[in-house]
Amino acid sequence: MKINLKNIHKKDIEKLLLEKEMNIAAADALFNFSFYSSEEEFNHEDYLKSLEEYLDLNLNNQEDNYFFNSRIVPSVKELNPNDYKDNYYRNHIRPQPFKSSGYELTYLKYKPYQLFPYDDILVTENFVEVSQNGYFTQEFPYLAVLKNDVVWMSTDPDEINTMKKDIDKAKGHVLAFGLGLGYFPIMCAIKSEVNKVTIVEKDQKIIDIFKKHILPLFEYKDKIEIINEDAFSFIKKDMNKYDFLFIDIWHNAEDGLPLYLRFKKELKNYHKPVAYWLEKSLIAMYRRCLLTIIEENLLGYTDKNYQKAKNDYDKIINDLYYKTKGFSLNSMDEIIEILQDNYLLSLV
Repeated sequence: MKINLKNIHKKDIEKLLLEKEMNIAAADALFNFSFYSSEEEFNHEDYLKSLEEYLDLNLNNQEDNYFFNSRIVPSVKELNPNDYKDNYYRNHIRPQPFKSSGYELTYLKYKPYQLFPYDDILVTENFVEVSQNGYFTQEFPYLAVLKNDVVWMSTDPDEINTMKKDIDKAKGHVLAFGLGLGYFPIMCAIKSEVNKVTIVEKDQKIIDIFKKHILPLFEYKDKIEIINEDAFSFIKKDMNKYDFLFIDIWHNAEDGLPLYLRFKKELKNYHKPVAYWLEKSLIAMYRRCLLTIIEENLLGYTDKNYQKAKNDYDKIINDLYYKTKGFSLNSMDEIIEILQDNYLLSLV
């Protein structure tokens, strides 16, 4: 990649890179604040004030003020528990808790004022990432599976909101990669437009939990088929009989990006609708990788810096480096263009 600094002001690129750093800092700050809860009652303005104090920001400082008002304020919302009362899964799928071989099916609760992600991110002008985090002013219970005391999967508001648009699109014979607690397949199967849901899941223990404790509570269980197989083995078979694919075999965007990119490559010749859980966040993570290459270009990195990889992200960055090595960027418009979603995905 050649960046012509005669035509592009370095400060404009540095501002774009600063936005990336602020995206990362805001995500980390909101995650750390998620361990906060309170028995006191707050209004929303007081809640934001507590966040400002927690982050030790001085809003008279221009950079702190911009960070707070561009990242934190739009990322925090008071949620209404009534918005989740009419949900079919929450009302009908209420299994009894149990423990077995390191797995635990249980009900967890968000504490009052505990912050948590409730939807996928929004990406605004200049690739500002707005995390959608919310809190309830009262306890909010949700079903979860713990593996060795770590939350492995759940049906919290984030799961409900991030899957809604893909459930709405599902029709015909749906193929879902990843079972979890069965939220997506069950919510698809209640639709008259869906005649069958096939689920590919490699963890037999998760299948056993679902079949024993969750599926018997579902009235349309005949619509559900489960196949115990690895996703990337199954995907090499004939996929044409499926009308809609939904892929969710990751826990979050960070661990999901390598898998997402692999699926995108494997499915390049598949022409029916495919939906990926947390796709906005996954693309944002990929964009950060390309921004890293732009930053390293300004620092004078060469081929020798992209020979080895310590982890999956190094592999992604190295791959992107060689894919963009021949690029000649002569304006900020050209830099902005290669960071757009469609252009980014053309590099996969």
